[in-house]
This record gives sequence, structure tokens and C-alpha cells, in this order.
Amino acid sequence: MSLEQLRGQFCWLTSIVLRGDLRPSEAVIELSSENASATLRLVGIVHARVDIADPDADFVDEVVVRELPQYGPWPDEARHLLQHHTNRCALQWLTIIGPSEVEFLAEEFGED
Repeated sequence: MSLEQLRGQFCWLTSIVLRGDLRPSEAVIELSSENASATLRLVGIVHARVDIADPDADFVDEVVVRELPQYGPWPDEARHLLQHHTNRCALQWLTIIGPSEVEFLAEEFGED
């Protein structure tokens, strides 16, 4: 199911699996609501930050996926990520905001 189908629903961050032993590295994030779920897959991880506040209260306020261009300016709010940019390709920036904060920067983003 896609992330779009969770729009407007109260949902939880169910799991995060980060596989640094794979080449390219990969992260799989699962979100769920009462009626639906979505699995997000990021490949070619160049940055990961996971700040889990309380595992029992991991509801999600907002999920945002943005493409940061290969060339040209990045938005000011992504300035802290510029050190990870290599001009190799556009990067996908995923942020999940709630009591916990999750941020990934990867070469590819997809939904299962």
C-alpha cells in the first residue's frame, strides 16, 4: 500500500530496519494505521538519523519525501545534509516527524 493511502489517518511508525551490510545499503520503514499500512524502501543510504523518543508512543505527525537535485540549489532546511552530496545523482530525503524523528538521505526511494 502506498504512503498516499495513509494521508489523513492517524498512523504509527511500526519498524525501521537498516541494512548496512548490503551493497548498496538499504532501509525498510513500516508505517501503519488502523486500516492500512505502507512499507517505504530506501536504497543507497548516505545519511541516517533515528531519534526514538518513546517506543510505546511512536505515532507519526508528518511524513515528507523530497528530491534533492543532483545539480542546483538545495532548500535551506537541507543545508545540514550538503556534506553528503557528491553530484553523483539526485538524492531522496525522507523525514518522519512525531515524538520520534527519523531522517534518511538515499539514492533511491520506493514504496512496496
